[in-house]
Amino acid sequence: MAPNEPKITQEISSLLKLAYDREAGSRSELFKKITDFLERRHTDMTPNGLELMSEILEKLLINVEMSVRQKLADRLAEDENAPLDLIILLANDQIDVAGPVLKLSELLSDKELVNIIRHKTAQHQLSIAGRAKLSSDVCRELVTVGNDKTLIVLLNNRDAKIGNQSLANLVEKSKNNIPIQPPLIERPDLPKEMTAKMYQWVSESLKESILTKLNMSEMEIDKFLNSAIQEVAQEGGSHITKEKSEILLVNKLHKAGKLTPAFLMKCLNQGQSSLFEIGFAKLISIPHKIMRSFLYDRGAEALAVSCCAAGIDRSVFLTIYELTRAAQNVDTNLSDTEVAEAFEYFKKLDRKKALHTIQKWVAEATGAAIF
Repeated sequence: MAPNEPKITQEISSLLKLAYDREAGSRSELFKKITDFLERRHTDMTPNGLELMSEILEKLLINVEMSVRQKLADRLAEDENAPLDLIILLANDQIDVAGPVLKLSELLSDKELVNIIRHKTAQHQLSIAGRAKLSSDVCRELVTVGNDKTLIVLLNNRDAKIGNQSLANLVEKSKNNIPIQPPLIERPDLPKEMTAKMYQWVSESLKESILTKLNMSEMEIDKFLNSAIQEVAQEGGSHITKEKSEILLVNKLHKAGKLTPAFLMKCLNQGQSSLFEIGFAKLISIPHKIMRSFLYDRGAEALAVSCCAAGIDRSVFLTIYELTRAAQNVDTNLSDTEVAEAFEYFKKLDRKKALHTIQKWVAEATGAAIF
């Protein structure tokens, strides 16, 4: 570098003179000369010299025609040997200038990209979301602050390394954000348990997409949901019992409108009697322990009233009676008289009356009405 140093110094001095000369004429022409110098000489310059040139360019930028900056950005966007300071300057410019650099320049570090995401416009974020080989750190920042358009572009970017925590955050966002649901489900790196979790709130067509993607039945989806709820409850390393995990699952399904008589029957048919009891109790809004009393201690009539209150058809009453008692290893036989009396309850009760009867029973058991 030594033989060229006098020549570089002369060029810098000449440019500085033009920069500080108010009569120098066109700011755009000066901008071109400095950027041309940086392109040719940036590898030979000292850090202080580069910093000085960058400061001058930054001050000139607002007085330089947009077309000049755009042409420069287009030329340097894919140039691996471009001056870094100039690339950073262009990346922070207005989006019409910054766009090509944000999408294509491999010189921008994750730190620079995150800084732009935090301090520039949504359009800058959108351009970054489409970059090749996006790191998990940059993806995390986009997920945190990005709008719907940005998130959709990010999710469709198969080169983007979206970490599991960011994917989990996106899954939570998708509850109230329909536009991001389809590209999120289609992500090949979305873990199965997260995909299954989305089954609770997406449309029927997307449910079909989930079942196809996972190659699962609804029964298998339920198992994944149960697992996902347990993972949430175990955050921070806290211990969780099987009963607590089932309560969490039931609450989640109830909130999503997925706690139905059909779900209860599925639990019973799969031998999940505890989950059935907790779900049944939630469906008619009574404590779990009291639900067990209604199921096992009050005979067929109490079960009939409970089924009616839950909206369970009387045609499956005998099935519920037999399966619940088989799970408890007790006699499942009912006399014809008991069956007839239980069915009579169904004929006399509508759901409102059944719920009122449940209310009275709960009041008797607890000393205070819960409705």
